[in-house]
Amino acid sequence: MNYFRGDKEEKNNSGISIAMCTCNGELFLMEQLESISKQTVLPDELIICDDQSIDGTLEIIQNFQKKAPFDIRIYLNNSKLGVTKNFEKAISLCFKNTIVLSDQDDFWFSNKLEKIINVFDNYAEIGYLFSNALIVDEKLNKSNITMWERNSFDFMQKEDFKQGRQLKVLLRHNVVTGATMAFRSELRKLILPIPKQWIHDAWIALLLSAANIKGTFIEEPLIKYRQHSNQLIGTRRLSFNEEIYKAHLDKFDHFMLKAKLFKKIIDRLIERNRLSAGSERFIESKIRHLKIRQMIHEKSYWKRWHWVIKEIINNRYNCFSNGWKSVAKDLFI
Repeated sequence: MNYFRGDKEEKNNSGISIAMCTCNGELFLMEQLESISKQTVLPDELIICDDQSIDGTLEIIQNFQKKAPFDIRIYLNNSKLGVTKNFEKAISLCFKNTIVLSDQDDFWFSNKLEKIINVFDNYAEIGYLFSNALIVDEKLNKSNITMWERNSFDFMQKEDFKQGRQLKVLLRHNVVTGATMAFRSELRKLILPIPKQWIHDAWIALLLSAANIKGTFIEEPLIKYRQHSNQLIGTRRLSFNEEIYKAHLDKFDHFMLKAKLFKKIIDRLIERNRLSAGSERFIESKIRHLKIRQMIHEKSYWKRWHWVIKEIINNRYNCFSNGWKSVAKDLFI
């Protein structure tokens, strides 16, 4: 379903919209709402789409709405949409120039929105941005690792991003966490709808980058990213042994399914007349790599070496997979 508000309503759009999705979030939601209310630059509106909560989530929102220093609009889903489609709906209902995504269970530092607006105000070429985050436990106690350390967003990848080679980074792995993300609302026409098979943050970052829309990042953590047993998407990195075990459990057509997802990026860019030859070649190379990895896993072990060595020589394991770990999986699983 298309929830987009349309061009007519976009004319009065200065300011900040927050798109928040909720679902049975009563344990931590109030802390997040209070952190938003204490921003040095307040949002103009908070759009909340609730995905059929059965706990006290709605009561918390309604009580907060009475005292909030900004407009809050609540939308209740008639049927359960899931994370991606719920964010699609929330994004479509935002009214202002800048759209900032929010989870229900994190905690924002008071300067988050100020930092975001400073970037967009001072750099007209920037279409989207994201920041680092502190990984914390249920009680907001800091761990010994940040989001970027967990996601292996290292110095070289940051330099690639700064130099406009963001597609190179994102085709290897997603480093953009939705809870830290913001983008200009004019980009919704390209972003929406979001295919339900994609996670919303990975789709937005990769699609915009493939459309040659410049993204950037803020080095400092702007949120506390809470880890708890009820969250749908976490950040804990698997050990190599765990990755091997998970690979055994993956569906037989795992790589082909991923290839189809990346084809959706190309299809959307063609549909919206935003596909450049460079982006198409790069994404097609990623798709080719995934298809070869699928073929490798369909062969007996002793017949895999030729194709693995070929992908090593072409440097596609380093460009599009996890280097030697992926080589090991393809040879021995």
